[in-house]
Amino acid sequence: MAATSTHSTTQTSTLTKVVYVTRKVQADFLQILDTYGYFAEAYAQKIISDIRVFLDEECLSKIHFIWLKSPTAYVLDELQYEVIAGSVGLADDRPGGIQYQDNLVSADFRVRITYSSRWWSLPQSEKETVLKRLSLSWGPGGQLDYSGGKWTADKTYSLDGKDGLTRSRFTR
Repeated sequence: MAATSTHSTTQTSTLTKVVYVTRKVQADFLQILDTYGYFAEAYAQKIISDIRVFLDEECLSKIHFIWLKSPTAYVLDELQYEVIAGSVGLADDRPGGIQYQDNLVSADFRVRITYSSRWWSLPQSEKETVLKRLSLSWGPGGQLDYSGGKWTADKTYSLDGKDGLTRSRFTR
């Protein structure tokens, strides 16, 4: 049996670019796993696979790796990856640089995504098609407390200097 699938996107995005930049996010994610042991490697692969689907469909604007003070909504640290499209001269930094921190050992670790405007404008049938390609279920997240911290620009991941992800870090 043969099957075909089509999707339309608003920007020029190739799977090669998506795979390239998500490999850098994957390296960061696996460094978090190696440093803190919060989750199994199989779970990490499912997260990255889903992020690739969302990025290929241009349905994400941000990816968040969040450390929360257990059992609260108080953010201790966060790595936030923002999708950048059509920019000029984006750098392509090496992934990693995630330092061990004692206060994060007992933290609750979460992965969140922020949907893009494209996602919200898709008809429900197209959203369902995207969701069927995912390995995990993604549900709504609650309000987070970012009081008393600061954001700093950290790294940029780009294949062609025009499209990619910028990584920012929230710290206390």
